[in-house]
Amino acid sequence: MENPVLFVHGIGATGNIWKKVAIPGRISYFLSFSNRFAHPQNQVPELKSEIDRVLRIEGKDKVILVCHSMGGLVARRYLADNFTSHRVEKLILLSAPNQGSIALSFNWFPMELIAVGLLGSWLASRIWPLMLTLIGLAWEAVAYLRGVLLLSPAGWSMQPNSKFLKELNTQKLPTDIKYIAILSDTNGLPHRLVNLFLFREGGDGAVPISSQRLSLKSVPNFSGLNYSELKVDLPHFAIPRRAEEAVLRALES
Repeated sequence: MENPVLFVHGIGATGNIWKKVAIPGRISYFLSFSNRFAHPQNQVPELKSEIDRVLRIEGKDKVILVCHSMGGLVARRYLADNFTSHRVEKLILLSAPNQGSIALSFNWFPMELIAVGLLGSWLASRIWPLMLTLIGLAWEAVAYLRGVLLLSPAGWSMQPNSKFLKELNTQKLPTDIKYIAILSDTNGLPHRLVNLFLFREGGDGAVPISSQRLSLKSVPNFSGLNYSELKVDLPHFAIPRRAEEAVLRALES
């Protein structure tokens, strides 16, 4: 019987986000981190514990990891920290921000709008500066509804050139694992506008294509990895619910 599949969610989500991804003939488990907005480093022990639990239940030696977004960074850190004892057969990454998300470079901006609006209203005794506050609050609300707490440890960790990513991208990955990156390049609005004006390249509206890839920029021993890529046309936050076909292809490859 084939090895079990462990699905790992990204920032702000839970394991329930994967429940529409049906894998015929595969035993699947769905990890939910205790803190959806925790720093990726702090989620590694939970991933390790879940891998151990799944393998103990199934009586298997290895597991397959399917990871969306920040879940892919948690998995990479787990593999780097457990280089020779990882017990992973295959790592499937779906839109993992290996070099960060450019959009999160501005995670502080809504809070600044809120502060400037409140301060301006107080100093000038006018109502109109509160419009800035309302814009900032709306920005924060939309981000939260999409599963992103902008000023959380998770949000800061996924900024390009964050301390976490700088360290992670100097760490080697085990070469006895098959790596598959499922890249998302969507043409749907408004994600296409973000790709065009913010990323200046393809992407899924949250993570540019170049960041979704594994490469020498993110893995020092990349040339020694068994690595391949697949592509989908899906926005970032729709991927866990609609990437069933791509996940099946990756599992079968």
